[in-house]
Formats: sequence, C-alpha cells, structure tokens
Amino acid sequence: MDKATSASPSDKRLFISVCICTYNRAKSLSAALQSLTAMEREEDLTWEVLLVDNNSSDNTRSVADSFSNKLPLRYVFEPKQGLSHARNRAITECRSDILLFTDDDVVVEPAWLKKYVAAAQRFPGADYFGGRVLPHWQDGRPPWLRDEPMPLLSGLFIWYDLGQDTRQYVHTELLPYGASFAIRRRLFERLEPFRVDLGVSGNTPGRGEEAEYLSRARAGGSEGIYVGTAVCHHWVDLERLKLSYMYRFGIQKGIEQVIIAGRTYSGNTYLSELKYGLRGLFQLLKGRGDRFRQCVINMGIQNGLRQTRKRYLNTLNVNSQ
Repeated sequence: MDKATSASPSDKRLFISVCICTYNRAKSLSAALQSLTAMEREEDLTWEVLLVDNNSSDNTRSVADSFSNKLPLRYVFEPKQGLSHARNRAITECRSDILLFTDDDVVVEPAWLKKYVAAAQRFPGADYFGGRVLPHWQDGRPPWLRDEPMPLLSGLFIWYDLGQDTRQYVHTELLPYGASFAIRRRLFERLEPFRVDLGVSGNTPGRGEEAEYLSRARAGGSEGIYVGTAVCHHWVDLERLKLSYMYRFGIQKGIEQVIIAGRTYSGNTYLSELKYGLRGLFQLLKGRGDRFRQCVINMGIQNGLRQTRKRYLNTLNVNSQ
C-alpha cells in the first residue's frame, strides 16, 4: 500500500505549530496575525503560533505582544540573519507533531488551518503538505497578465495554484511554496536542516531554500499531499511589478540553480541573455507583456549563472596560488 494512502480521519489529537518567520515587516505581520485570529478550528485541536523574529529592528516585538491575548503565540528571537536560519530555529523550537509554515505578508482564509488538519489526519503516511497560494494585488491585477500558467511569473508573485482538490502529489509536480507548507516531525528529524546558503537574508534577495529541502524529502521517498482547499492570499509588493526587480529575481534564480546543482553552467550566458532579450522584445511587439516579462526573468537567470561561474573560477584561481 502507498505510504500516503488515504485513511479514515484519526482520533489522535494533533498538535500543530503555525510558524511565521519575520524580518522588519511589522505592518503586514499584524495583518497576518489578525487573519489567524479568525480561523475555524476544531475544539480538540492543540496549536500554537511560533513567531520567529529574524533580527528585526522595527516594532515586530510589540506587534507580537499585542496578540498575546488573542492567539496562543510564542515569540522567539533568532539573531542569525537569513530565512533559512529562522526556519531552522523553528525546527529546533518545535514541540508539535506538524510544523506549518506561512509568511509575514499573507492573509489566510478562515478554513486554512482546518483543511491542513483534515489532510494530515486523512493521509497519515504523508510527510509534507502544500497549500494553495493566490496573489493579492494591491492595485488590481496587471492588465498584461493572462491566465496562461507561467512558472517564472508564478514564482515571482508567489502564486501557487494546482487546483482545489486534496490529493497526493505527482512526482513531477512543482513542490509547495514557502508561503504555505507543512512538514511532519518525523521528516525534519530525519532530514538535514534548511541550507543557509539559500534563501533571503535580511534585505538581500535569495531563492530556493524550501524547494531544495522538499526536493531532498521527495528524493528520499517521502510522499506529499497538495491541499487545494487550504488557501492563503499573498500580498504582491508593487516593487515586484518593476522590470528591474524581475531581472534581479532572475539573477537569484540563476544563482540558486548553480548552488543546488553543485556545479557551474558552461554555456554562453552572454549570448543566451541576448537571445532572451530579443525574444522578449518580439513578444512585447505582439502584445504579450506576460511573455516579455518572462524573458526578462530568463535574462536575469543567465546573468546569475554567469556571476556564479565567475565566483567559482576566481575561487579556483585563489586556491591554486
């Protein structure tokens, strides 16, 4: 029988830690915590909000204190800068059966936690779970954005939508996004922690720490469940709509690819970047602003591959001297 085969809901009382790792986002953090106060919950559910403050210098602590009588909130300060350090601190602090991660700039729907609990009980053999993440546009959806799925733009906007079913992941499917995913204790007790050379660090962008972590879980035989009814809405920062941000986003994707692969890319990235630029202009002339922006991200990826190769070669030169 498949490890993640569906079962009848268990009578075992689950203990879940909802973890938010935060850095200098007191305003959006307050909205995220407020949405948690309105969640639907089963009476016998034991849960906590584990808030990991990743060295914030704003009023994050006072925001946390303001929710101490509204939520079962536990505040932890992690001085090592970086999202991966914060997530690893959450693992060491976790006292529960399941660690459910979300972001400090989301609003969860009332049934979000309840649907995760139901999936965990229905699929006791599953080690990780991913929820549906929809973009929340501050000034309305961009007119150039069509419904055609585009992975790079979806990653940019933190848009993760595989439908509304609750089902086992196909092994070729995109893994959950960091804004909404859960891992069982037996998984994080078995796996090495999140890689600290990946992910956001303070104001420095970064990518890929949860994808790399869950890729290791999948490669090790762990099964995952997509929970399409567990929905949260991720605020889309207006900065992400700028071409300059998209290009920088691509650079980080390129760097991530090299770090995860453990080897440099040997192709002609200058030529590839030029080709993506020309292709993007052609798409723009056709009225396809979405494909044009996808090309901008791909241009950044080529730059990221090139930067990482240059660093690698410089390291070899230094070591050979």
